[in-house]
Amino acid sequence: AAEAPRDIEHTDLGSCLAEVEALIRCAWESHIRLQVRVGSDLPAAKCDRLGLQNAILNLVFNARDAMPDGGSISIDAAMAGHGHAALIEVRVADSGIGMTQETMARAFDPFFTTKCPGLGGIGLPMVKHFAEQHDGSVEIDSAIGAGTTVILRLPAAPAQADSFR
Repeated sequence: AAEAPRDIEHTDLGSCLAEVEALIRCAWESHIRLQVRVGSDLPAAKCDRLGLQNAILNLVFNARDAMPDGGSISIDAAMAGHGHAALIEVRVADSGIGMTQETMARAFDPFFTTKCPGLGGIGLPMVKHFAEQHDGSVEIDSAIGAGTTVILRLPAAPAQADSFR
């Protein structure tokens, strides 16, 4: 069944990530450091705000789970590309245990999990679905013992002057 067309929101990454950060810090473990950086003059992303927040929370909680003894998580949002192909990259990086090549190859498979059975397997597929639904993409860069970075790319909204044409 096709989803009904809807108006694509323009989401301000700065305020969106500030809300995510506030939510995370309310229930955060002290042995995990969190850093959020948003590039200056970042345009809005063409995506659903709540969907983006949900995707980022999924990535942050996966990162937390990969660091049972603590560590650091960073969330960075910056421009990638210019003009009509302009993308906003949101990178969620952790200093955790990392993933094998085999795990990375299956990370977006529904219900695939390295956690206890019944405790996962839908977070990354949901993030991938969100990205693709908004003409974006997601990829994982990881190595055992060297942490994991998940890169979420979303189209940048046109400058305000362009949106009235």
